[in-house]
Amino acid sequence: MINLLELHEVIGGKMEDFSEAMRDRWMPLVERDGLAKVLWFWELAIMTSASYTAVSLTAVRDWQSWGTLVDRMVNESGWREWNRDSCQYRREIVSKILVPNPLSPLKEFDFSSLETEFGDGTPPLYLLDTGWPYLGKMDEYADALHKVYQEQVAAIQPPIITVVAGWRTCPGSGRWNEAHVLSKIHNWELLSNIIPYGVPHTDEPEHWMNKGLNYRDRWESRLLRLESWSPFK
Repeated sequence: MINLLELHEVIGGKMEDFSEAMRDRWMPLVERDGLAKVLWFWELAIMTSASYTAVSLTAVRDWQSWGTLVDRMVNESGWREWNRDSCQYRREIVSKILVPNPLSPLKEFDFSSLETEFGDGTPPLYLLDTGWPYLGKMDEYADALHKVYQEQVAAIQPPIITVVAGWRTCPGSGRWNEAHVLSKIHNWELLSNIIPYGVPHTDEPEHWMNKGLNYRDRWESRLLRLESWSPFK
């Protein structure tokens, strides 16, 4: 399984219309014949990054399926109409093909079914972390994300965040030395304390904030608010 991560730069005031168009027009196109399945659709939380930005993540069966999808996107009339009409909502899109890390919690997906969770009405929040390991450190960094970072956040009880998946950007589809981790936020009140106070300092070398510096010193975090129609909650 491979994944398609897309960042959509939406025209101001058009986010609601764009979200509905993605649900009603784009999703049936990309999911046709079971070649792909939309997993998540988010909007970047206000005051945390660029305005009017949406993020989608789609699972694709395999490379052959991706090739078929690309051919359809370029040559089929339905896709050409979508590419034209979506310009009334969206001014730019950046796409990346991601391959799962060997230790990612989400490596395979049953395309025949999708169990949707139902929440309490509060839109779930996610973190999408993108890191750029030192040259030659990609494999070590990807393993550490799950052996160290994932295990350390999972040990916090009650849970604050849970790592859902980890990927690296496929060669030829974006920045070469790039890794991604998706986490679901369970307790925003506790997590938000990092904003005014920062991460509590520790000299413990195995703590992720110290251990992670062995592999990278730059990363970017996006706070994502889930749209109500997103299949995965």
